[in-house]
Amino acid sequence: MNAKGENNRSVRNTKRRLYESLMKLVGGKPLSQVTVKELTDDADVNRSTFYFHYQDVNSMVLEMENRFLDDFSVALTALEQKSHDFITILVKCLENHMELCQLLLGKNGDIAFVEKMKAMVAQKCSKIWKDAVPELSDMEADAMDSFLIGGVMSTLQSWVLSENRVSAEEIAEVLNRLVFDGICPVIASWQLENSL
Repeated sequence: MNAKGENNRSVRNTKRRLYESLMKLVGGKPLSQVTVKELTDDADVNRSTFYFHYQDVNSMVLEMENRFLDDFSVALTALEQKSHDFITILVKCLENHMELCQLLLGKNGDIAFVEKMKAMVAQKCSKIWKDAVPELSDMEADAMDSFLIGGVMSTLQSWVLSENRVSAEEIAEVLNRLVFDGICPVIASWQLENSL
């Protein structure tokens, strides 16, 4: 057990209550405006207990982000292994952390979080582009990164925030078709399907 008792059931329960209260409070105001006092009052946790675990609200959010980014990094190994399931794996990772993603990707969220995710994907993709097409210039690789990663991340952000969210499998299927088949063939097939 570490100094802050992370394996202790009481600690896990306290952190869960703080997490739930944070989710509730951010529903009505920007994350940057949530105070330790209102968070601890809502969670019914003593402020000294909060400060035993966290320096401030931002450090609490950073711990939550890091836990997600660790899982996201593991999901990205599917991209390195050139698995055609990598988009499904990434979507499932977001689905497993849906509340946190809604918090951080929403209007009261943290744009730096999105940029961290994009940077992690770009780091993996750049190597794949260079390995697949060695004659690709840095500018071309950067353009591919920006286009594909920006499009996929924006689509995932819209999916996470949608009130009428389709299943993880459905959005992954659409993204897979767009990424692997390209947008023009996908539009043509949709037109053909709808004309029948």
